[in-house]
Amino acid sequence: MSGRVERLAAAGARVGESPLWLPGRDLWLWLDLQGRQVHCHDPQTGLNSVIAEGFAEDLACLARWTDGTALLVSVRGFHRLSLATGEVSPLPSLIDLPEGTIFNDGKVDRHGALWLGSSDAGESAPIGRLWRIAQGKVTEVAAGFTVSNGPAFAPDGRTAYFADTFGRRLLRFDLDATGAPVAQAVLATIDPAEGYPDGMTVDRDGTLYVGHWDGGRISRWSPTGARLQDVSIPARNVTSLAFGGTDLRRVMVTTGSLFPGQTDQADLPWNGDLLAFTATTRGIEEPSLAPDWMG
Repeated sequence: MSGRVERLAAAGARVGESPLWLPGRDLWLWLDLQGRQVHCHDPQTGLNSVIAEGFAEDLACLARWTDGTALLVSVRGFHRLSLATGEVSPLPSLIDLPEGTIFNDGKVDRHGALWLGSSDAGESAPIGRLWRIAQGKVTEVAAGFTVSNGPAFAPDGRTAYFADTFGRRLLRFDLDATGAPVAQAVLATIDPAEGYPDGMTVDRDGTLYVGHWDGGRISRWSPTGARLQDVSIPARNVTSLAFGGTDLRRVMVTTGSLFPGQTDQADLPWNGDLLAFTATTRGIEEPSLAPDWMG
C-alpha cells in the first residue's frame, strides 16, 4: 500500500501544516503555523528552506493561485505570497471572523473555490465554522466546530470531506455540479485511542487519507466510510499530508512537536519534522484558485 516512511527534514516545526505540491516548479511548500514560517522543500536537492517569516500572527493554510503566487491565510487575514521572492502582501478578507474565532485549515475545490474553516481561539467552545468562497460570494457550509480541519475533495468534484477535530468526526458533503453543498452526513467517527482527525487528502481512486494528531497514523477511508489499512507514521502529531512529485505518488506528511502532557516515545521520534512515503496509488494535483474566486 505504501513504502517506508522517510524523514525529509529535521525541521523542528511547532505545528507543521498545509503541504502543497507546485507542479511545474517541482517544489513543495508547507507551513509552521506557530513558528510563523513558510517553508520550501526541493526534492531534487533535499534542501528545506524558509522563504517567508516574521509574521505578526500565527498562520493557517496555503492554496495555489497563479503560476507565480500562492494564497497564504493567517489566523485573521488573507495574503498574497510571491513564489519567486517570498514577499507577502495583504489582501482584503471576505469573511468577518466572529469574535473569539480564528481561521484554520482550508483548501481549493475542483471548481476553484476556497473552502476555509475556523476554530475557537481557545479550543474550548464549538463556535467554529466552515465557509466556501466562490466568485466573491461567501457561503456558510456548516457550523459548530471547536477545531476545524481539512477539507478534501473527491476526484469528480461531487463530494467534500471535512474533519470536526474535537468531535472526532469525519463529515461528508454532497456537492452539486457547481461544487455547492447540498447535503451533509457523518462519514465516520474516530476512536479516542487513535487521537484526533486533522488534515486530509484524496487519491485518484477516491480514497480519503486523514492525519491523526496524537495518533501516530494516517487512516484511510473508502467514499462510503469503510476503514481501510492505516499508514503508521513515526511521529505522534500527524497534522496533514498531500500527494505530489512528478508521478503524484509521493506523499508529504507534516507533523507537530510534542505539546504539554505528551511524552517522548522511542517509536515516534520525528515530531515536528517533515516526512514522506511513496504510495502505490497516485494522487491528484491540488487545483488552483479560480481567477475570480474573490469576485
